[in-house]
Amino acid sequence: MKDKPIVIIITLTAGLIACVCCILNHAGLLATLITVLVSLIVFLIIGQIVNSIFAKQNREAEERLKDEKQRLEEEALKAQQANEEQEKADQSKEESDSK
Repeated sequence: MKDKPIVIIITLTAGLIACVCCILNHAGLLATLITVLVSLIVFLIIGQIVNSIFAKQNREAEERLKDEKQRLEEEALKAQQANEEQEKADQSKEESDSK
């Protein structure tokens, strides 16, 4: 999945911030490990949620783009058919006028 780095970046940033906070507060090794582990797990879950939201938005945008493209193609086809019918009508009118 192309959005996978979002989860990794969020998780690693949270772990780095937790480590820095523990170092600045002179926390013990066990407290630091527990804090970092909890923060990594929590922000991994948050990253997964953010990733799924982004993926859903991308899918919806792609579907809207596809629908819009299909609608434009149908309109172009209808316009082309209308032009062809108009040309046929003009030709038949010219033929009937010439007779």
